[in-house]
Amino acid sequence: MSEENVEIVRRANAAFNSGDDAALVECFAADAEIRDLANAPDQASVARGRDAIQEGRILWTAPFDEFRAEIEEYTDAGSAVVCAVRWHGRGKGSGVSIDLRQFDVYEVRQGQIVRGILGFKSKSEALEAAGLSE
Repeated sequence: MSEENVEIVRRANAAFNSGDDAALVECFAADAEIRDLANAPDQASVARGRDAIQEGRILWTAPFDEFRAEIEEYTDAGSAVVCAVRWHGRGKGSGVSIDLRQFDVYEVRQGQIVRGILGFKSKSEALEAAGLSE
């Protein structure tokens, strides 16, 4: 497993969870792209560039008192890292909780994430998107 690639994804996840936008965008290439297969109806399915990625984090977390992505497993996929992720949170005011498990793929080049695809239903789908199979 490329420990360097995994460490970059870990840093991005930690920055996302702590709300540290400066640290988050440093993990991404300036022209990085994040595609969300399960995007909210009021959000674009693709965020391009650091500003859009930062805005997406703000939009996703704003309705929640707590909102976190816990990566349960990392799988080496060459230049990509496939993550088993548990997204969970508690809504502001309503207290409604969410708990969602999905698989996300991050492509890393030259020490930065260049592309992410979030929301695969199975590990096999995520591995296929990364050019591998189970």
